[in-house]
Amino acid sequence: MRHSLDGLDPSAAGSAPQLVALLRELRAASGLSIREISRRARDHGDWLPTSTLAAVLNRDSIPRAEVVAALVRACGGDEAAVDTWLAQCGRIAAADVADTGQVPRRLPPAPHAFTGRERELRQIDRHTRDASPRAVVIAGPAGVGKTALALHWAHRALDAFPDGQLYIDLRGFSGSAPLGPEPVLHRFLAALGTDPEEIPPDGDERAAMYRSLLSHRRVLVVLDNARSPEQLRDLLPGTGGSTALITARTDLFGLTATHGVPHLRLEPLTREASMDLLGAMIGRERVAADPEAARGLAAACGDLPLALRLAACQTLARPGQPLGDLRDRIAGAPLANLDLPGDEAAGLRACLDLTRDRLAPADRKALNAIGLHPATEFEPAGIAALTGADPAEADSALRSLATVHLASPTAEGRWSVHDLVRAYAREQAADAPDREEALGRLYDWHLAVAAETLTLLFGLDPEAAPETAVPAPAFDGADDAIRWLDTRQGALAEMIRQASEDGHQWHAGRLATTLWRYQYTRGQRAEALVNLGIALDADRALGDRPHQATVLHQIGNTQRALGDIDGAHLSLAESRSLALANDDPMAALLALGAIGWCHLERWRLAEARECATEAAEGFRDLGDADREMNALDDIAHLDLLIGDHDNAESGFERSVKTFADRGWGQNLAAALAGLALLRLRQDEPDAAGELLDQALEAYHQSGDAFGEAFIRSRLSHVRARQGRAADAVALAEHALDATAAVPSVELRLEVLNNAGFAHLACGDPAAAERLHREAIDLAEAAPDAYEEARARHGLGNALAAAGDTERARTQWAEALRIHASLGTYERHELASLTAPEALR
Repeated sequence: MRHSLDGLDPSAAGSAPQLVALLRELRAASGLSIREISRRARDHGDWLPTSTLAAVLNRDSIPRAEVVAALVRACGGDEAAVDTWLAQCGRIAAADVADTGQVPRRLPPAPHAFTGRERELRQIDRHTRDASPRAVVIAGPAGVGKTALALHWAHRALDAFPDGQLYIDLRGFSGSAPLGPEPVLHRFLAALGTDPEEIPPDGDERAAMYRSLLSHRRVLVVLDNARSPEQLRDLLPGTGGSTALITARTDLFGLTATHGVPHLRLEPLTREASMDLLGAMIGRERVAADPEAARGLAAACGDLPLALRLAACQTLARPGQPLGDLRDRIAGAPLANLDLPGDEAAGLRACLDLTRDRLAPADRKALNAIGLHPATEFEPAGIAALTGADPAEADSALRSLATVHLASPTAEGRWSVHDLVRAYAREQAADAPDREEALGRLYDWHLAVAAETLTLLFGLDPEAAPETAVPAPAFDGADDAIRWLDTRQGALAEMIRQASEDGHQWHAGRLATTLWRYQYTRGQRAEALVNLGIALDADRALGDRPHQATVLHQIGNTQRALGDIDGAHLSLAESRSLALANDDPMAALLALGAIGWCHLERWRLAEARECATEAAEGFRDLGDADREMNALDDIAHLDLLIGDHDNAESGFERSVKTFADRGWGQNLAAALAGLALLRLRQDEPDAAGELLDQALEAYHQSGDAFGEAFIRSRLSHVRARQGRAADAVALAEHALDATAAVPSVELRLEVLNNAGFAHLACGDPAAAERLHREAIDLAEAAPDAYEEARARHGLGNALAAAGDTERARTQWAEALRIHASLGTYERHELASLTAPEALR
């Protein structure tokens, strides 16, 4: 076989493309694949990755000498052949740069311990391959690793730029003035071999000469730390194979608009990449020895590469210090502990100072306001309240901060900042002269908005609704108000906690109690209890006994909903005692009515009715028709449980009319549901179905998803009684899905039992048995005696339908025993099932 070097004379190549064409012929004549050549190169002690070989054979520029030598050896050439090929490479390269006389190699060293960023590296590959001009902006906040990424990619891509690499720090964010394009062009032209006397004095002519020199070369230009598009437009390569990498703390979309330069926005590292960086810096064995502390250290550094490197340097300086100690120090005071002693300019604070120094006064004021804001997410209106500006000015300032990556939009008009930026902003705002007044305005605004939602959702007058210069949002109905609250519940909780710690106890207490009804109806009861605990401590610190009574009342209602009946009774009794001592009969009556509900939870129905009756009479004496109506409605529900159907019917009919007139959606829905159950007991399923349809719509309009699930479960039984089996099963399954993870055991139990009765009425005793058995297990664990009795009643029905009469009797008898002990109506139904004649 002909040797692969025979007939291939490198001296016949007069240009770089001709020489590369001969190298391709050399590879083809060898009969070896690229992978086989790479393996042979390793056998000769050369380093020739397949990716590098494929790249150089598909370009028209002279490869590096070591690549040519490795390829010739792998294809069978001896050292004399290698020298021949390298000599011709040198002659062609010398001819190509004759007009400049040199190849610049001005890149700084590659970054130490570079980790992660694989996705970003691929994006740079794509942008520099597809864009025209070949350029990409790497933008991001201070310390995120923009320069490190650019230099890492540049060193990785050296083979792609055999004609040199240029680098300049444009000083966009530094202690000195930014560099303009004219002096940079002078340096670049000189580096490319232009005699200083031949460099044009005119800026446009310099830019034209620069582009001309790059047009037939492959040069990488790294433009680091840029500030504005004006610095850069004349520094971009024109046509040809040269490429520019640009790093900037600010967005440079002006380059995108005029030249189509793409942007790569750099974010903090992933937690795993942060761990890799720490391991590369301080030793992987040290990270492996205490991975939990290392992860905590990465979190304290916000996964910011600069912060991680500074922390690693401190660890290296103190090799005996546990990582957990450093983690705790940085978490407690990040800026004070993320610097290098003796080199303060390298610290994170100094880095952020350079960004802040370039801000306009209004933007700097907004950054300080972010430092004052208690929540991790905020909106322009909150910043406006803190700064005394209007929302449009605050929004403009936040957008300016976003261009330098000090703030980021999240969703629905809200904003956030990196944790270390927040720490910096708080440090800057610590000595603000109007701190207390600014926070007061902020808390006033949030309380005013919360008060508006209370009125919109529940038709209630708030206890406090401050006037604010910043207008509240214009809600487009109840659903809009609920969405606003849903997306800000975490921020509002942070605000309540911080207001109390900042000495704004009055605001903390009023925010918690104003938000309580929303949280209660949305099932956020554990969260509400935390807020109310803060409010109670704030009231005690202020000595505000009347508001303590209000808070204790809400705490008691929340504890009852969470199943802590004893704790609820104690809180409500304390609330009533305080109200009586404060000569506040209204608050005392409210607490009494809630104590009645605690009696109901313990199935002390007589005591519960006594409390409701006394409360109704008291409200009547005070002339409060609304609360009297609520107490009378409570009595109707108790009469339904007891089985006093005549009083229950008149009570519910009165409730339905009154609540509908007043627009009280949730109260109306509950009264309609009670009246529907009464109609079902009277064997009027069509009337019951109409009432439940109305109740479902009322709960929907109120935004009470749990109420909707409860009504659907009752409606499923009604539909089954109407002979609409498919609708019944669909409603039951919908309710079961909606309550699969519901925090209220009581609601889940009712839904399970209602679905069980529905399935049996549809002729599916097996499904009914399964649901009632699940309810029994849950009721015994809760415990909930009433729903356990209903579950055993339903299980008995299912067993009887399946022909298992003996076990059915056992379940009915136990259900009767429980209902008799509770005094509930169902004992009459079960008495007929367990009567001797029925058991024969």
